Amino acid sequence: MSDWTIKTKKRAKELKEQGFYNNWTKRNFGLITFFIYPDFQIDDEWFKKRLNIYKKNAKILGVKPPKVNFFVYPSIEIGKKIGIIPTICFIKMKEIHGHLNQSPGHELTHILVGKINNSKNLPGNGLWQEGLCTYLNGTKTNQKKHTLSLNFSEATLSTPWKKWRKHMPGNLYPLAGSIIQYLVKRYGWKKMILFLKKLKNSAENQDKISLDIFKKSLEEIQKDWSKWLKKD
Repeated sequence: MSDWTIKTKKRAKELKEQGFYNNWTKRNFGLITFFIYPDFQIDDEWFKKRLNIYKKNAKILGVKPPKVNFFVYPSIEIGKKIGIIPTICFIKMKEIHGHLNQSPGHELTHILVGKINNSKNLPGNGLWQEGLCTYLNGTKTNQKKHTLSLNFSEATLSTPWKKWRKHMPGNLYPLAGSIIQYLVKRYGWKKMILFLKKLKNSAENQDKISLDIFKKSLEEIQKDWSKWLKKD
């Protein structure tokens, strides 16, 4: 767990003990209970969009969506003022801290990925987890086009995927999303999910798992992805 995650988790716990969230507006939508920052108004469509994406992604991933508490801040800046980084998901606690302009499904998908695999095997800044959550973030962004528009260097694009497993910088999330986009397009959701499940027991042995499921090593698939990425 990264330092900023630990600090945010500790701060959220302190705020609860101090009763900070007691006067937040509570909106229960069944699977998701939203806690809204005081005197902050949000249109019902904002809540419904997140609920619908949560249900849709749960169906895609073949998991039963657990109930989630979602704390909503007006902006990143307000969150930071009180010591919270409102773009975070605590998988085991089934708790999200998000801001109004955050993508609808990214953090919610982290909860669902936690049902597929233990987060210890898919670290928070890892390629597979962040790629999946970026691809299913509910914005309908074409991650291939987005990646190309960012003009990443050839050195970045050719960095072996296994090196991104533990510490993937946030600016590379679109790249990770494009990898999931390619794998789903080439092999389908069934094999993609099976790959993630197998990592549950063997996170360090990704090549063997890739060969078993995709019939190619990750290095070979990366070369295929690179060709697909550059092809119109």
